[in-house]
Amino acid sequence: MIANLIITRRCNLSCGYCFEYDKVSPPVPLDTLKERIDHIARLRAVIVTLTGGESLLHPGAADLVRHVNDRGMTPMLNTNGYLLTKPWIDALNAAGLYGMQLSIDNATPNDVSKKSLKPLLPKLRLLAAHAKFRVRINTVLGGGPPEEAVAVARTVRAFGFDAATALMRRSDGSLIPLDARARAAYAEIQALGKRAILPDEFQTALAAGAEAPWKCRAGARTFHVCERGLVHLCAPRTDPSSKAIAAYTVDDIRAAFDAPKACTARCPIAYAHHASRFDQLRAQPGPPEIVKRRLPMAA
Repeated sequence: MIANLIITRRCNLSCGYCFEYDKVSPPVPLDTLKERIDHIARLRAVIVTLTGGESLLHPGAADLVRHVNDRGMTPMLNTNGYLLTKPWIDALNAAGLYGMQLSIDNATPNDVSKKSLKPLLPKLRLLAAHAKFRVRINTVLGGGPPEEAVAVARTVRAFGFDAATALMRRSDGSLIPLDARARAAYAEIQALGKRAILPDEFQTALAAGAEAPWKCRAGARTFHVCERGLVHLCAPRTDPSSKAIAAYTVDDIRAAFDAPKACTARCPIAYAHHASRFDQLRAQPGPPEIVKRRLPMAA
């Protein structure tokens, strides 16, 4: 359903909660990425999300969007928005981008998150005026005072964009518990009413400190291809011994589909939930998936 493809590890920001970037890596070569997209198409993916790092630091981002389209898949792109210009928007329009996600966590930049409403308001106006693709704004609770997250959500809805709220996680993917103020802000944002591509109702239990039982199909309905071309369950569940996308097969998909994941009950990874929701009535007969990296419960 959803394949995430890192096109560059480099980012122009340095947010305190982010572990998916560096400051030095060059963009993955365009031809290499097109080959990886071809392999993803061979596995019959529906959506390919181009991500980073900061995706717009890759000069060929629009070419990659077009290549995803040409291979019969739906292109999405993640960006922090700082590098957006009208020429970029025009190029992505022409390439056939279906949807873009930006993260805006607070009103003004702080040590935790630089993805802020004040510097990005001009970019939102550019998108509202020129984007032919869908725009989704994601707010990570914990990236600023909770009241600022509510203000971001109200502003996003006023632009008519899709809105989503994410819960902050540690580098191993586990949820950082919400305090009382953050839980109140989450409830207030939820009360504004839903405007999102896919619902995130699984987060309601997590925000309240409970577990959200479900069957994770990461590695099957969704997977993450890093800058080295290796296939991982998701961004925080990476393993240096993973298979390359060129060698990933339907047998690998079936094995990951059947394998329960030890991290499932407290998982806040939205795209894993979204891609897995179609198969909740199906069994997972395989042995538990051993997640080797940064997963204490599997150690």
